Amino acid sequence: MKSNQGRTTFPRETLNYLFFSAGLGILTFVLLFFSSYFLYNQVIQPNREAKLLATAVAEFQSYVTEHQVDSNDQLSWQSSDGTVIYLRNQSKINQSGSQTPPKNNQPVDSKRALSSESQSKIKYSDAQVVSTFLVVNNKWPFYIITIVVIIIALSIIILNFYRLLLQKARYMNEIEKGTLILESGDLSYRIPELGNDELSQIASSINEMSASLSDKITSEANSLQASRELIGDLSHDIRTPLTILTGYLPLLLESELTKQQRQYLELIQKKTNQIRLRVDELLDYATISSGQQPLNLTTINVSNLIRQFEQELKPIVAVHLNNRLIGEVLIVGDQSLLDRLFDNLVSNIRQHGDLTESVQIEVYEHNQQFCLEVRNKILLDDEANSGKSLGVKIGSMIANLHQGNYFTEANDFDYTTKIILPINNE
Repeated sequence: MKSNQGRTTFPRETLNYLFFSAGLGILTFVLLFFSSYFLYNQVIQPNREAKLLATAVAEFQSYVTEHQVDSNDQLSWQSSDGTVIYLRNQSKINQSGSQTPPKNNQPVDSKRALSSESQSKIKYSDAQVVSTFLVVNNKWPFYIITIVVIIIALSIIILNFYRLLLQKARYMNEIEKGTLILESGDLSYRIPELGNDELSQIASSINEMSASLSDKITSEANSLQASRELIGDLSHDIRTPLTILTGYLPLLLESELTKQQRQYLELIQKKTNQIRLRVDELLDYATISSGQQPLNLTTINVSNLIRQFEQELKPIVAVHLNNRLIGEVLIVGDQSLLDRLFDNLVSNIRQHGDLTESVQIEVYEHNQQFCLEVRNKILLDDEANSGKSLGVKIGSMIANLHQGNYFTEANDFDYTTKIILPINNE
């Protein structure tokens, strides 16, 4: 596992995203502000003042011509839009060398700091004179540009912060997608490990956990397969001497024997049959659990299975059947495995059931499933209960292979087996 040293927590990284976005926005604002300031003062404002002055001079010239204004007249004039103000004529210098301002000329000292003076030749009624005008500097365009720059900078901060968080959210979705793939059983999948934060640490931990789990599952599968092969080999090896015993014991019992010898041989025969049955069950268990026997699925009528099960029980015990099925009920399954399942039930009843009491069989349909319940009395002096567990496991495996279930329940006197299989009437 990767070391936690140098990693950042997700909230701290989010704060870093915010600082980075804010820094990027401030840098953008500074660059755009000074660029727009230079552009405004060097290009936009001079061109604008030139246009305003040209328009105002033409308007003032028209005014002078219309009113026959003399260059020595004192007057106060302002353009119609209020952006240009007449100040003075260069020739209006008194004898003391001081300059005489035009009459009622107010504009100026208060606006001079925000304005610029420009000179133009005006044709008065007496002669052409260079006149000075004050062009009021309107800052509103620059203010608007500044506001636009601020909006752009804030937009960059928000969008960049959102982009970084979106990347993190996408990575979280990638981790969630990876966990779903691993949950589905594909332990070979690995989640991409991006970055150096808590999320990448989680991804790394999940990858290492899935790799470790995959190794354990592989090891357990190999061990289980070896155990099944060993069980199968032992079953085949034990069958050979058992075949000899089961063949010779009946012959010995037909010979002349004392009462005690016959009792001994009958006990040996009984135990030999029990061993043979356990060996068969072991072989069945090894074969079914290993998956070496493929399913040969066919459509099976449930009524035939029930009838066959009832006929196999009747020679050994009384049967009380309660069939609540309506109409034809079909299931899809492997006939040989289902026969083995019911044979196993018959064998368990024969060995462990009290054959003096009837077996209760109830058959019904529930939630599109075929249900079979078998209840029988248990022998009070049953010495072979140890063999039931393997038979139950075999029955459970067969039911699971058919997408069904196999349940057992026992008390001091009764033993109940319930088999559930899905119905397929299509």
